Amino acid sequence: MTNRKVIGIVLISFVISVTKLLAFDNDSTIIKTKPIKLPKHYFSNTFYVDYYAPNERKFDTLNPVYKKLKSYQISQFSMGFNLPVITKDFYNKDSTKISNVHFLVTGGYTALNLKFGGISEHTLSKTYLGFRGLYNNGKKSIFFVEVAPFITQDNGYSYTRILRLSTTLLYNCALSDRFSFRVGFTRSFLYGNLLNLPYIGIRVGRLDKTNFSLQFPRSISLNIPIGKYVHTSLYAKPQGGFYTFANKDTIGYGNIYDDKTLYFGRSEFLLGTRVDILPTKHFNFYLSGGLTTHNNVQFFPTTKSPYIIYSYNEYYQQKVKGGLFVNFGIVVKFGKTKSIYNNQQMYNAVDINNSSDSGDNNVNHTNSELSNPKQKMGKNKTDDVLDLIDAGDLY
Repeated sequence: MTNRKVIGIVLISFVISVTKLLAFDNDSTIIKTKPIKLPKHYFSNTFYVDYYAPNERKFDTLNPVYKKLKSYQISQFSMGFNLPVITKDFYNKDSTKISNVHFLVTGGYTALNLKFGGISEHTLSKTYLGFRGLYNNGKKSIFFVEVAPFITQDNGYSYTRILRLSTTLLYNCALSDRFSFRVGFTRSFLYGNLLNLPYIGIRVGRLDKTNFSLQFPRSISLNIPIGKYVHTSLYAKPQGGFYTFANKDTIGYGNIYDDKTLYFGRSEFLLGTRVDILPTKHFNFYLSGGLTTHNNVQFFPTTKSPYIIYSYNEYYQQKVKGGLFVNFGIVVKFGKTKSIYNNQQMYNAVDINNSSDSGDNNVNHTNSELSNPKQKMGKNKTDDVLDLIDAGDLY
């Protein structure tokens, strides 16, 4: 056999092999698939940064302590997270979903830059790590619990470090998608002192549309979505905190000079407007401003007992005249989540999780996960369709 014949046979064999391979690859009966990684949770991994600052105000008082302090100005920086770690759905025999349980880890850090005009500057901090759980019975009820211990100190003075605990217990009942109420209990330092308070709240209007919410002792708000990318709100809410203070400037008189460490509490009431920009459900930033009223600052003696049940008794309390404030922040959410599209019961669960900030600072994360009523799916938007599919629907 000549070399030309051998080469010809080899070429023909090669062409036949390639043709068969291409025909096999194009066979419509063969489906190439990649493993689908299904979402595990309904809540996103959430991280936030928040900055708050009012203007400086002078003390107008005969109190010798505050005459020495002269003026008062603060700025507050907070960052935090809440991360879902366990989600469990429960089903009927016919595979219809009836309820679910959620466990999350929360934590963060707050730094309060405290400037009194008559003494040196202090940076008071609070570091917290907590746990929260939600149970949704799939009908009208949601149960919420959070346990959030925190460590506070005057930065640079390790002897001021103490451990305290805030907690919240809530029951949410949604009588319809336009009305719900909450009752519960909160142990909080939000008002500048340890307070054990009842929690009572109502909401009128759908969460994904215009709604009015009154949640004592946390906030009153009128929430108005404007189009797909903007949410606005008018609100009134308390803000404050409880910290330790290094008495290095020996403020006070009498035997208070013997107190190396003091407790410091601050509280105020904000009347403001907030605008949230939501380019995607995974990211939003906000800007807020308004009036700060009913400002109080307090100093407390340190206690020898680490276990405190009731409020502290202050050495000094001083009212501060009102002023203006600015507040802005960023919220970032990671990870794919199970669909809650038009699921009003899960909308309530998301709202409880977002409105209960992990640092007891009363920072609201906005309900960016909820579908906006004016949002429409674009043509051939595969991701928009996939967002409506619950992982449970694949079983």
